[in-house]
Amino acid sequence: MKHVHDRRLAAIAAAVLVVAGAGCGAAEPTQEERAVVEEAVRGYLGALAQSYSTLDLSHLEGHASPVEVRNVRNLLQQLANSGDRIEATLVGFEVTGLDIFREVNASVGLVEVWDLVRFDALTGREKGRTNGSVQTTLIQLRRIDGVWQVIGRHVLDRETGSNLDQGGDEG
Repeated sequence: MKHVHDRRLAAIAAAVLVVAGAGCGAAEPTQEERAVVEEAVRGYLGALAQSYSTLDLSHLEGHASPVEVRNVRNLLQQLANSGDRIEATLVGFEVTGLDIFREVNASVGLVEVWDLVRFDALTGREKGRTNGSVQTTLIQLRRIDGVWQVIGRHVLDRETGSNLDQGGDEG
């Protein structure tokens, strides 16, 4: 199953690069456009961290489409089913690529750095920490009623930072 998932993510990344390379309605974003999209990404990642840490999806409101909220809900449910809860802290991110298509779609490549603490969902006991978990991600955004919202976030690669034990590295 992981192999199929990896292939799917690779295909998504390849498709985005092909569309970007072909210039299919994409123009070099202005500094202002870049700043607005990057701020939307920053807001989303902050809301994502809060949602993970509090198990409250309302933080994503205004930052993510209903489909992306459902995707995060599914991830949180998987964690809960495994008996875990994550406290996620976004240490920072770097934009590695940003394209805007037809003024309403954007694709942003990122390197994200997270500090994560894994807790037992029932007892609240700390199960492990991962400091400096580095993830290469692709975030897709759509301008809806004039506001950029995340419609998808795909983790393309994950490199675990310093583990104080072997807790996971979702983020």
